[in-house]
Amino acid sequence: MKAIVIRGYGEFDQLLWEEVPTPTPGFGEVIIRNHATGLNHCDTDLRRGLFGIEQQFPHVMGVDCAGVIDSVGPGVTEFKPGDRVSPHFVLSCGQCRNCQRGLENICLKADLLGITTWGTYAQFVKVKQHNLIRLPDGISFADAVAAQVPFATAWEALIEVGKLRAGETVLVNAAGSGVGSAGIQIAKLAGAHVIATTGADSKFAAARALGADDVLNYNSGNIPAKVMALTGGLGVDIVLDMVGGERLRDSIGALALGGRIVSVGAHGGEHVDIDMIELFRKHISIHGCGRSTRAMVAEVLGLVAAGKLKPVIHRQFPLSEAAAAHELMESRAFFGRMVMDPWQV
Repeated sequence: MKAIVIRGYGEFDQLLWEEVPTPTPGFGEVIIRNHATGLNHCDTDLRRGLFGIEQQFPHVMGVDCAGVIDSVGPGVTEFKPGDRVSPHFVLSCGQCRNCQRGLENICLKADLLGITTWGTYAQFVKVKQHNLIRLPDGISFADAVAAQVPFATAWEALIEVGKLRAGETVLVNAAGSGVGSAGIQIAKLAGAHVIATTGADSKFAAARALGADDVLNYNSGNIPAKVMALTGGLGVDIVLDMVGGERLRDSIGALALGGRIVSVGAHGGEHVDIDMIELFRKHISIHGCGRSTRAMVAEVLGLVAAGKLKPVIHRQFPLSEAAAAHELMESRAFFGRMVMDPWQV
C-alpha cells in the first residue's frame, strides 16, 4: 500500500509518499480501507518532534480516518467486510479499571493511533474491533473525518465536562480551527450566546455564518475588556480554549464570577503564568480534557447525519500532497479542516 512515511523529525520534506507493507489482521483486528483522513495539529507537532511522545522510525502518523472494512481477523464478531467505520484514536485496552467504567478515553493502557502505533496517513489501517465506530447512513467519509475529532472534542469540553446550559454565554477561542468551528455550532445548538475570537478579520463572516453572535480579533488587543463590554460587565460563563498562552490569560480575564474554562490544547503556549488571586477570588474552574469516548463520537456523528451540525472543510488534498496540507495548517490561513484522500492521484 501507499502511505506517508516519516523517517525522522523535521520540516515538510520529511513527509514521504512511499510503498509500505499492507497490514494483515490478527485476532480481534480489522483492516480498514481508508477513504479519507484528517489533518490535526498533533500531526504537525509530531512531525516536528514536539508531541512529547517519541516515535520509532519509520513511522506513519494520522489519528483519524473513515472508510470501509476490507478484511477481518479471527475472533471478530461485531463487524464484517463492507461495513462503513471510523477508528477511535484512543486505542483502549477494553479491560482496565477505567475501560470497565466506560472511561476508555483515559484507559490506563491505551495506545494512540498514529502516535504510538502506525496511523491513518495510509491506504489501509489496522485496529481492534472494540476501537471502531459505525458511521451513520448518509454521512460522507470526508464529513465523518472532518467531524469526528473536532466535534467530539468540543462536545466533551462544552457538554460533558463544561456542563453548558441554555442561556449561558460562551467564549470560543480560535474560531477558525476545527475544534473552534465545531464549538461554535455545539454551543449554539445548546442554546448559548457565542462570542468567538480569531486572529484575522477575514474569518469574521465564516464564524458568524456558523452561529457566532459576536466575533473579536485577538490580535487587536484587550480581549477581556471587549468581552466585558459585550456582556454588560458580567463576563462569559464558559470558555472553550485550545490555544493556551496569552489566549488562556485573556480567557481568565473574560470570565464571569464562577466561570469555567475547558482546555483542550495549548498550541499557543504550553506554560502559562496565572494570577492565582484572580483565579480563586472569581471562583474560576479550569478543566482539562480532549479525549472523547466512542459514545461521544457516535453522538456527534448522529447529529451531523441529522443535519444539526455541519463540519467545515477548508480544502481537500490527495494524501500524497500531505506536505502542502501541513504547510497550510502551519500558516493558519484556513477556516475549518483539511481532509486528505489516500487514493486520489
